[in-house]
Amino acid sequence: MTGKAQALFTLGRPFTSLLGAVAIFAASFVGSGTKIGTYGLEVTLAVVIGYIFTSASNALNDYFDRDVDRVNHPERPIPSGKITAKTALTFSSMLFAVSMVLTVVLSFFSGIQVFLIVLAALVVQLAYDLKVKKAKAIGNIFIGAQTVLAFVFGGLIVNNLGPVAFMASASFLAITAREVVKDVEDIKGDVDKVSLPKIIGVKKANFVALALISVAVIVSVVAYYPLRILGLGYFVVVLVADAIFIYSMPLLFKNPNAARRTWKYAMMIALIAFIVGGIV
Repeated sequence: MTGKAQALFTLGRPFTSLLGAVAIFAASFVGSGTKIGTYGLEVTLAVVIGYIFTSASNALNDYFDRDVDRVNHPERPIPSGKITAKTALTFSSMLFAVSMVLTVVLSFFSGIQVFLIVLAALVVQLAYDLKVKKAKAIGNIFIGAQTVLAFVFGGLIVNNLGPVAFMASASFLAITAREVVKDVEDIKGDVDKVSLPKIIGVKKANFVALALISVAVIVSVVAYYPLRILGLGYFVVVLVADAIFIYSMPLLFKNPNAARRTWKYAMMIALIAFIVGGIV
């Protein structure tokens, strides 16, 4: 892989994009269980769309954040000079176009509603980057909403939105908490933005993130007992994710970056727990 290709790959933040794709698969799997093979083509297309769309969103975010990243994240592809801002915007636009074309194809199998969900996600993303980004305290909710749409998208593919509300709620809380922590990290570079840490202070913002993660952990347990939405297999695996979340909580006040990175892996394990819950 050439240096430019590697930079573009990094620009899409592959691990974060993978989280988006796995969220869609998890929602589809929980909704269909062992019958997921019946929707093999639709789910495969949906997962690919999720990965490409999330990569496009990440690239667009870096394009708009290029000035802030010179202070907060100088190692990223644009501020480091590995690619130009124009290249990043072109790359993002191409990925969005591909994701929308694939969504049109998917809508022939799964109905127009799946196209409307992806279109709504695109509108939310553009609204965030063009209008809401500077009001980051509100923007965090927009990012969380994208997660909700991913789960709804996955549920629609298999015609079962039943378990989606619970999955979306837990993920919304965790993603929003992670965004608050990112704002804590970026407070020095966010000179023209109104983030939660700038409004209430770093310490209080960390407590907000801590509260959101704590509620997400509680919701994840309630899904097994007393609601019994998912089975014992889910509960065993999600306890691992919850343990990582709880273990990393003190890091919020010592090393927010380490806490945020740790939460990414906990979120992946939580998504795996959803998938396991569709089997056991």
